[in-house]
Amino acid sequence: MSGMKHRMISLALLTALLAGAASAQTVYRWTDSAGRVQYSDQPPPADAKGVQEKNVQGSSIQNNETSLAASDAQKKNPVTLYVSECGESCDGAKGYLNKRGIPHTVVDPTRSAELNKKFREDTGGTVIPVLKVGERRLTGWSESNWAQALDSAGYPKSAPFSKPKPLEDRAGLDAAKKSPTDAEKNKPAAPTPAPPPATKTKS
Repeated sequence: MSGMKHRMISLALLTALLAGAASAQTVYRWTDSAGRVQYSDQPPPADAKGVQEKNVQGSSIQNNETSLAASDAQKKNPVTLYVSECGESCDGAKGYLNKRGIPHTVVDPTRSAELNKKFREDTGGTVIPVLKVGERRLTGWSESNWAQALDSAGYPKSAPFSKPKPLEDRAGLDAAKKSPTDAEKNKPAAPTPAPPPATKTKS
């Protein structure tokens, strides 16, 4: 009886090891003839350049492809969101980037004079929210326009399993904590919230 039990355990262990080996796959990264970076679990064509391989578990292969694509896009076209607690437009803007898992930096121009100055210098305006994707600037919240800009910059349309948390630009905030009275005196005027996008009416 004990011998049979031992063989059953060994068989189960062997099956588990084989299943683990079978699920291990390779993600390929390369640059195609048009200069675009591609990712796939299939080997690249013969004319591919800069081929890289990475072994991952089969269950996580799509997540790795998504994370790698987002990382590449971030290096070429970093995303900055200029936003505050302005209501529907700002909530929609923040929610969309978080839902899509876009790595980005948040600048709230109402929190310090330094951040307000940065907002005005970077955007040239007084209306929020503003999205910067690389050198491209979009004022006002529009899901279709923002989606097109992010797609063009190479950001994946689906979020990775582990979504990155937004980075907060904290320029001037530490000084404001040390001297709250001065910070209140020098508090910048809040930018004008952009109107929410028009809702489509049924004809």
